[in-house]
Amino acid sequence: MNIYLDNIIYSNVTNGGVSNYWFELTKYIQNRNTDNVYFLEDDKARENFHRKMLTIDEEQLIHLKSSLLSRIRPINHEIKEDKAIYHSSYYRALKSTKEIIEITTIHDFIHNFYSPLHKKIIHNKIKYDSIKRSQGIICVSENTYSDLKKFCPITKKQKAEVIYIGVSDDYFPISELSADENQFLSNYKILGRKYILFVGNRTNYKNFNYVANLLKLDKELILVTIGGGNFTPKELKSLQTVDFNQIVHIKSIENKYLNVLYNGAQALLYPSEYEGFGIPVIEAMRSGCPVIGYNQPVIREVGGTAAILFDTLNEANFKKAMENLANDDFKTALLEKGFEQSKKYSWEKCSRETHEFYSQLYDSSFL
Repeated sequence: MNIYLDNIIYSNVTNGGVSNYWFELTKYIQNRNTDNVYFLEDDKARENFHRKMLTIDEEQLIHLKSSLLSRIRPINHEIKEDKAIYHSSYYRALKSTKEIIEITTIHDFIHNFYSPLHKKIIHNKIKYDSIKRSQGIICVSENTYSDLKKFCPITKKQKAEVIYIGVSDDYFPISELSADENQFLSNYKILGRKYILFVGNRTNYKNFNYVANLLKLDKELILVTIGGGNFTPKELKSLQTVDFNQIVHIKSIENKYLNVLYNGAQALLYPSEYEGFGIPVIEAMRSGCPVIGYNQPVIREVGGTAAILFDTLNEANFKKAMENLANDDFKTALLEKGFEQSKKYSWEKCSRETHEFYSQLYDSSFL
């Protein structure tokens, strides 16, 4: 197959879940070494955390000019083959041709629920146009597929499939920490301390304030937050009653050290009200870390019965969860469920099924 992968996500963000998804898919396709693969990107892409870890031969690169219009300027004459797959990492348009098969991955419909009206309109214009143009649509969960049918239904001439996101094999239980891993914990003043984890951005629907305020219940408890950028003045103002000496913020982290944090945490707290998938939930389960989350559809779908889920985010439910986790039998049973649940997801499976989806559309006569 002729495959064109559009690396625009690397130019839009420096890190994150979609960037990681694109990185893992790229590695898989490169390692197959059976297709003619080309990558479209501008110079800004090289600043991305995941792009820095990729080696792409110069003859495979199609260099684009970076501009404020890059996101909305369609790919036009860059694809030379009469027949090819075009898959953009983040909804960049392909100037329509019958011979080029466009693929779109839908990660979530978060803007429909939580974004201000102007952002919702702009984002959905780009996303919905991408969906309507594409012959193939990949949804990362059944919940996302359900939202697709609700917000932007596809036609009979399009093919949609649920392909679950994967989780890295870098996450696993550690029997004994190395000197380097102990030093990492020491550097952040976490070594030997009791802590809970919060992974990802802190947008309102993620309910970070709920997690931070739990620190008032136990002055010995540390909250370790991963990613999400610097705390904004608005966030700092909303958390004036919280002791920030109990919060450790790590802006960016390698999988190796995130696995260390999962291994030592009392729990991962994931009280998000909406997700497309929720990768940290499965990362934690694979690492042997208990998961406490909000009882919402995609976490039930992805995490199964292997997480403690709250119908209401309050202090009483958190206290009860921590009491249950102090019971060895309860915790062991929960972690065993987590290990089994996490086996359902891998980047190899995700990427293989995505490549198979390409092949089905490439060889299909229904388009």
